[in-house]
Amino acid sequence: MKATLHVLLLSVVSMMVTGDLHLSERGTGPGCLVGTRLAFDLNTTLEETKRLNNEFFDCPNPEPGVPCFFYSHVFKPFFIIEGTVEGESDRFLDSYTFKVVGGGRTRGSVRNYSHEEILNFNSLSDSESSRQTLVWTYDDAPDSFRLTKEGFLLMSNASNRVRWLCQRNSPCGDLTPVNLLDPDFFFIIEVSNRETASSPFCEHTLRFELHAHGFPLDPVRGLFFMQMTMTVIQTILICYIGHTCWRLRQKTVHTKKRDGLDEQDGNQFKAGDVLVKVGSMLHSCFLQLYCIIFRIVQNPMLDHVIMLVVLFDTSTLIAQTFQGVTVRTGWCLSAVDSCLLVFYVVEAVFKILVRGRTYFRKPWNVLDFFIVFMSLLEFTLSLVQSAGGFSSRQASTLFRVLKTLKGARVFRALRLLKAIRFFKGLQAILLTCLQSFRSMSSIIVLMFLFLFIFTVIFREMFNESDPEHFGNIFRTIFTLFQILTLDDWSLIYMTSRDNGAPHIIYFLSLYIVVELFTFLNLFIAVLADNFQLSIRKKRQCKSQKSPDVKEGETQSGEKAVEDLEMCQVEIEEEFHKEALRFASSDSKQSKRKIELISRHLQLLAAMDQYMQKYRSQACLLDNLVETFFT
Repeated sequence: MKATLHVLLLSVVSMMVTGDLHLSERGTGPGCLVGTRLAFDLNTTLEETKRLNNEFFDCPNPEPGVPCFFYSHVFKPFFIIEGTVEGESDRFLDSYTFKVVGGGRTRGSVRNYSHEEILNFNSLSDSESSRQTLVWTYDDAPDSFRLTKEGFLLMSNASNRVRWLCQRNSPCGDLTPVNLLDPDFFFIIEVSNRETASSPFCEHTLRFELHAHGFPLDPVRGLFFMQMTMTVIQTILICYIGHTCWRLRQKTVHTKKRDGLDEQDGNQFKAGDVLVKVGSMLHSCFLQLYCIIFRIVQNPMLDHVIMLVVLFDTSTLIAQTFQGVTVRTGWCLSAVDSCLLVFYVVEAVFKILVRGRTYFRKPWNVLDFFIVFMSLLEFTLSLVQSAGGFSSRQASTLFRVLKTLKGARVFRALRLLKAIRFFKGLQAILLTCLQSFRSMSSIIVLMFLFLFIFTVIFREMFNESDPEHFGNIFRTIFTLFQILTLDDWSLIYMTSRDNGAPHIIYFLSLYIVVELFTFLNLFIAVLADNFQLSIRKKRQCKSQKSPDVKEGETQSGEKAVEDLEMCQVEIEEEFHKEALRFASSDSKQSKRKIELISRHLQLLAAMDQYMQKYRSQACLLDNLVETFFT
């Protein structure tokens, strides 16, 4: 009797001690051993999580007694059959069901879910998972996985890798940060072998708490941030367009008053005149809009704004490389990235509208367009994943496909190259390096040819004296690349010398002289020569007085000025024609007089156009003179 009471007392004390982690554990059935229970093996789970993900992010706000895991990492739980009396434990090898039966944003707000909610959040049947309420899914599960009658996945030690999904209608979907830290969530997990076919004699049920942190930005909410940013940009553009149109309208009214033309009453027009007037006004509005976009693209302020955006984007990309920043502020940085993407898209669209096909003739524009396209592709992939309308198997398959395409995220780093466009010196260096590869191609071929020759020689002569470095062809190539950098070549010599091959020093010396002191220095000489040529060309361009020398550099600027002047002339002609139509509708002037007035206005417009060309040429000449003498 005393022994039985002692065993019961030890069991109660053990349950009280582990009460923080295990909410409840039960073992029922005739085959269950007395004093045993199902327990969560936290240490093995942490080790396996580190091994699978090659990293482990600590919890920013840990809760005592609650294990914490990063949301984006694969979660592979392990369980043991623990003896409450003797303290012995064995690995739990039976099949089991993994369910989320409760949860909350904070530990104090955790609640148990109803049976219907448990089905919605865990069942992998198509009727349940199509509601976009799944909390988790399997990761790399076998093709022949088993489900219970209610759609719960039967897991085992061979296939127990959990990937947190948190679809949009689930309790952990679309979480927002509370104090600029990434959102987190507390789960109540139930593990049971009650529904497995291999457990008719002993049924174990375990409930424990789990803390997940580092929830990412929901792509739909990221789309909302992009729409808000686009709304702000549209508001600024509308205000700018309205201000420009108002100034143009004031100029037109002043022109009419100067020429003695009064506005006519709109009721005096016929239906045909009204249609002509409306068509003319629409054409004039579209022409004005194009000229406004043209001014925005040609304005240096746009380049300054984009440069600031690129620098800010660069700082956010660098910040995301730090573990502490990724764990704590990844949600906010993703929101900022979505907003900055809008600026890149607007810039590309405006330049394509203004320049058309000529936009893709410059390599820097092609690079910018490629970077923007890859960023949009990355965002679209994540948006498709959370769009909904997929069954459980489709969602898991889509997740694995997107995981293989996750390499598209690395193209975000290419946004740093956009900064080169604003620095002429960096452009010259990069272009010179690219042009040098044509001259260095023959040198590279010779280097690889001699590398292959020396590889065969070292492999045949020293594979026995130093099999670690020359054991096979791939080790020999790696060793020769290492010697090319003069890294530990003396250790390679001493290893072969100690094993009876001291004559390796002659071959090492010959290889270093040929590859390093000859071909590599020749490689650097060609690069330096190309830099000297580029500097010489730049000086020749500055030393010429004639504007024809800088025709290639100023052609794009002159074409832009001419296009803008043509836009202004066309707008003025439209307004002059409209003014003549207003004046001639009710007046009794002769046709000859109207033709004279029209001819007079055309001559004035032509004189204005030639005056603007003269001023632009004079400005260009002043710049050339200033460049030459400075």
